[in-house]
Amino acid sequence: MKRSIISEPSSLKGQIKIPGDKSVSHRALICGALASSPTKIINLQRSEDVLNTLKVIKNLGIEAEQKDLTIRLFGKGLRGLSKPSNELYFGNSGTGIRLMTGALSGQNFDSILQGDSSLTKRPMKRISEPLEEMGASINLSSEFTPPIEIIGNKNLSAISYDMPIASAQVKSAILFAALFSEEKTKIRESLVSRNHTELMFQQFGINLKIVDSEITLSGQEEFEGKDINVPGDFSSAAFLIVGALITPDSSVLIKDVGLNSTRIALLEVLNSMEADIKIENLRKFGSEEVGDLRVSSSQLKSCKVEASLIPNLIDELPILFIASLFATGDSEFFGVEELRHKESDRLLAMQSGLKNIEIETIYNSGKLTIEGKGSDYLIDSGTVDSFEDHRIAMAFIIAGLRSKKNLVVKNTDCIKTSFPDFSYLLDSLGAKINEIQ
Repeated sequence: MKRSIISEPSSLKGQIKIPGDKSVSHRALICGALASSPTKIINLQRSEDVLNTLKVIKNLGIEAEQKDLTIRLFGKGLRGLSKPSNELYFGNSGTGIRLMTGALSGQNFDSILQGDSSLTKRPMKRISEPLEEMGASINLSSEFTPPIEIIGNKNLSAISYDMPIASAQVKSAILFAALFSEEKTKIRESLVSRNHTELMFQQFGINLKIVDSEITLSGQEEFEGKDINVPGDFSSAAFLIVGALITPDSSVLIKDVGLNSTRIALLEVLNSMEADIKIENLRKFGSEEVGDLRVSSSQLKSCKVEASLIPNLIDELPILFIASLFATGDSEFFGVEELRHKESDRLLAMQSGLKNIEIETIYNSGKLTIEGKGSDYLIDSGTVDSFEDHRIAMAFIIAGLRSKKNLVVKNTDCIKTSFPDFSYLLDSLGAKINEIQ
C-alpha cells in the first residue's frame, strides 16, 4: 500500500550514523562476485536497490553469507558466473542494471535484465552504444529502455572512448566490460563524474591508471578478494544536513559519512551559502575518504550553481532546491536537464511540488531559478506528490519541517529504494513526522 508522510515543524538535535553508501555497495557486490577469492563487505547498505543487486548476483551462482550488515561473497572469477534461471530483476536501480550490463556483456551466456515500471522508462542507449562498440550484443526495447537482452560474447574488444555526457554509470559499465578485453581501454571525461568504480578496481588489485581526465584499464585481470568497509552514504546524509540547516535551534552530528571528492559538491555549494558545517575526524575507509559532519542551524544566502558542478551534485539537487527556498535571494541552477532522466522527471516533480506550496520557479534553456524566502519562512499546510521518486519524497518531508502546521507528502513507499531508515533517523533527532496509509 502506498504511504504518505505528514511532516510538522521541528528542530533536529543529536548524533546519528548514516547507512552505507548505495553507490559503493552496488560496486562492492559486483566486484566481489567477479573476484577470484572471498570478499567481505562491512556496512553494506540494506536498501531495496542494493538488495536487488545482491539477489541478482546470487541468481548468477554466487554464494553469500550474511550477518547483520556484513556479507561474505564467494566469487568465482571474471568468468565464473552461471547462466541465470530467469530474468535478472533490478527493481528501481539504474546503477545496478547499468553496471551489470557491462559485467555481463563479456560472459559466455545470454541474460535478460529487467526493472520496475520506473526503471523501464529510463534511457539505456547511452550504455548500449559504447558496449556495442566493444563487440557486445545488446537488445533494448523500441524506446531504448529495459528490458536489456544480452547475447553472450566472451571476446570483447578495447575501445578509446570520449564520454559525451558526464555519467559514472556509463563510465562504470564500460570499465566492467573492459575487463573482458585483451587490450587497454581508454576513457576520457570532459567533466569528471563519481570515481567509486575506479577506486574500487584499484582496491581489488586491477591495473587501472588515471592521468588528468583519462582512465586506462588493462583487461584480462582478476579481482583479488578484499575486505571492504562501506562509508556512510553522502546522498542520504544530504537530507539530514539540509534539515539541520533550515530548522531553528538544530545541531546534528552525522558520523562516518563518505566524503569522496567527486560526491561532495553539495558541501561546496552550501559553504558558499554560509552554511554552518564542520568536518571532523577525517580519515579513510580503504580508498574512500570518510569524516563526521557537525551541522547547525544557519541563515542561508542564495547560490549560483554552474553546469560544471551538476555531475557531482545530481542526486543532491532536489534537497538543495529545498535549501535554496529558505535562503535570502533567488538561486540559479544551470545545466539541470539531466534531472529529467532519473527515477522520475525530477525537474518537473520539484517544480510541481514547489508550486503546490506557492513557491515561484522559472525554467528556461537548462537554467532553473528558485525564489528564496529567507530563514524565517514557513510553508503553508498543503499536499505534494513524490511522483514515486525517493529523493523527491525525502526532499519535501524535510521541507515540511518548516511548515506552519504540516505538509503531506504522498506516495512515500519509494524511500525504501535508497534510505529505509530515513523516518527512523529523523524521529531519533526529534523530527515530528507521521505515516498514514
